[in-house]
Amino acid sequence: MDRTPFFIDSGSTLKVLIPLLALMTGCDRRSDNFSIQNALDPNAAAPVNHWATWRPRAEDKNSVPDLRTTSPIPTGNSLVDLQKTYALSDMVDLGLRSNPVTRSGWENARAAAAGLGIAEGSWLPIITANLGGGYWRYPYPAPGYAFALRGSTVYPTLEMSWALFDKTRSAKIDQATQQLYSSSYALNRTHQKVSFDIQRSFYSLLAAQAQVKASEITVKQATWNTESIGTQQVHGLATHPEYLLAVQDQAKAGYELQTAHGLVMEQQAALAEYLGIAPDLPLKTVTIDELNLPEDLEKSADLLIDEALEQRPDLAAKVAEIRAKDAEIRKAEATYWPTVNLGFQAGWKIWDYANASNARQTAGAPNVKIETPLAAAYVQMSWNIFEGFSGVNAINKAEANRNAAQAEFDALQLKVMREVWKNYADFKIAIRKRQFALAMLKASEKTYEAATASFQQGLVTVIELITAERNLAAARYTEIDSKRAILDSAASLLFSAGSQEDQKTLAFDQSLKAQQMP
Repeated sequence: MDRTPFFIDSGSTLKVLIPLLALMTGCDRRSDNFSIQNALDPNAAAPVNHWATWRPRAEDKNSVPDLRTTSPIPTGNSLVDLQKTYALSDMVDLGLRSNPVTRSGWENARAAAAGLGIAEGSWLPIITANLGGGYWRYPYPAPGYAFALRGSTVYPTLEMSWALFDKTRSAKIDQATQQLYSSSYALNRTHQKVSFDIQRSFYSLLAAQAQVKASEITVKQATWNTESIGTQQVHGLATHPEYLLAVQDQAKAGYELQTAHGLVMEQQAALAEYLGIAPDLPLKTVTIDELNLPEDLEKSADLLIDEALEQRPDLAAKVAEIRAKDAEIRKAEATYWPTVNLGFQAGWKIWDYANASNARQTAGAPNVKIETPLAAAYVQMSWNIFEGFSGVNAINKAEANRNAAQAEFDALQLKVMREVWKNYADFKIAIRKRQFALAMLKASEKTYEAATASFQQGLVTVIELITAERNLAAARYTEIDSKRAILDSAASLLFSAGSQEDQKTLAFDQSLKAQQMP
């Protein structure tokens, strides 16, 4: 039976290994961007001067960003139902799904979760596969002569390293955990911010649409005034300057109508931005008259401030940041402890060498091929005794960062209290102003009716008629704005209080219930 040992030819192995490594090295760079021109002349790629418009070079055309390759259509467009009449709750649901800001916050939270996975992965071993090889030629001195050997070596190994003791590990995990909490709370606050922006923009849009209708009524009244005064001028009951004054008022009413239309388009664009859709989509919405206004609050400002300090997600995110800074301090302190690692190594080493000298003493020496398995196990302790006071400075830096985070939290608490107090006061004032706006509208309507009847009887002047009409138009705008102010201040108060219930932020939108009531 043939018991000749089996040898792997290292020379043949190298013939395969070297092209393989060359191929992998070539894959590390693309052939179309391999250049050292900028290394030799860095200014060649820079703008020529500080006053001329920069334009990319011809050789950079494949790497310069091209906005034409990006999608011009927002992804939220596909979620829009053009046949549906959108209430506020529908708008908020659409915005949370399609606004890129919410996706950004979600991806940040996912990245933080991956960071926690990386930190917990330090409990597991690290396994590495290595493959090395090469050609060598070494001279060796001998008594009276020198000889040389040449050959090749292939050295595949598999190594494992396992940290048995590392005090920084638990601190890193705690830090990553708190960073995940911070990102998640920040996402919750982003949801509230998007909902709040949609609410305010939605109310502003409905108010602008109501102003259009009010402006159309004003145009009709101004037109009637002009026609009525023109008729009286024909019969000698009004002067030409009075007629021109009526024409002027009619033109002003038309101008205000176009301004109202422009405001509607502006608010549509703002709402579309918060919804994450294109502004040219013709969304159908409810009217501001279909919204039930909130009643006066039963809670005091102090109680709302206490609730805000307990439930604002951005405050919770700041607390998580402080705890992450605490973990950073523990991580810096843990560097004073040693680390203990357990290691294993297994592999195979292959030699193939031959005589490379012409000395007669080594003439006829045979080629030698050797292959042998390798295995090793070890425990390694590493302890940094002195690193130029870097450990002390690292602790000082971590403590300073923690104190800064605490100061930011304290400042945010003061800001929260100010926001809640201000929005509480705004809501209370808006409720009171609403009553006066309704009273002013009612009085203006009666005044205009009386002025119209008296004008037909010749008891009031043209100026008094037009003044009554302008006051009525202003009263309509004030009534619409007072309704918007209540809705806006109520949304602001809930946002500053940081309600954790998504639907609670929509508590003042009762339009759907109103539509479903018999």
